[in-house]
Amino acid sequence: MPTQLSRKIFYPKHANRLPAIIVLSGSEGGIEKAQSIAQLLANHGFSALAIGYFNIKGLTSNLSQIPIEIIKSAIDFLKSHDVTDKDRIGIYGRSKGAEFALLAASYYTQIKCVVINSPSNIVYEGISHKRLPIRKSSWSYKGKDINYFPFSYRSFIWSKIKNQSFPIVRENSEYEIPVEKTNGNIFCVFSTKDEIWNAELATTRIEKRLKRYQFKNKLRIMRVEHTGHMLTVPFQPNNRYKSISQCRNYE
Repeated sequence: MPTQLSRKIFYPKHANRLPAIIVLSGSEGGIEKAQSIAQLLANHGFSALAIGYFNIKGLTSNLSQIPIEIIKSAIDFLKSHDVTDKDRIGIYGRSKGAEFALLAASYYTQIKCVVINSPSNIVYEGISHKRLPIRKSSWSYKGKDINYFPFSYRSFIWSKIKNQSFPIVRENSEYEIPVEKTNGNIFCVFSTKDEIWNAELATTRIEKRLKRYQFKNKLRIMRVEHTGHMLTVPFQPNNRYKSISQCRNYE
């Protein structure tokens, strides 16, 4: 079972027993954006491990059937590194990386904190390197596809004609990520103007599912106005929108 990945670790000099965080990029693949975020986190006192899991030399070019065992390999690497506090390992993901992070945290109890940026609450169909649906799951476990929501061009085009959110997935569907299995706190950040998918609805459903299963850890939510799906680094504007970004916190 392949668990190949590209990884780069960043941390302050002369540090030890730092809280660690695995950093995942989104559907663009590669490792460049993940390592930029990891470097920023390292400057704030973290041991940050940037992960490239597709669209990079030596790895698949498709975001399809990516084994979530990749995250177990990353956890094992961090635990073997002297600079890491082995009991404080978290994970950060943006967009498809948020989907991956949330899913992986439901499998691996060693993850004690999850930060998801523009999240999904469900598993989506994989994407080919030509940005086309591939009729396979984005993720796999023990060599088998994880159940996924299939993409439909007809539904996509119809949603644009009717100016509706896309995709529309029924609540409590079989595609939902079992977020209640997460063994740590969860922090969600999303924009109300998300041009890719409805991260606000996804966050609402994550919250409702956690309440339904009486989640014993903490959920914190940050709602950000007018920044769009690609919000990444604080104070970085999104040129798609003319208005000044505003944000507020709520529990």
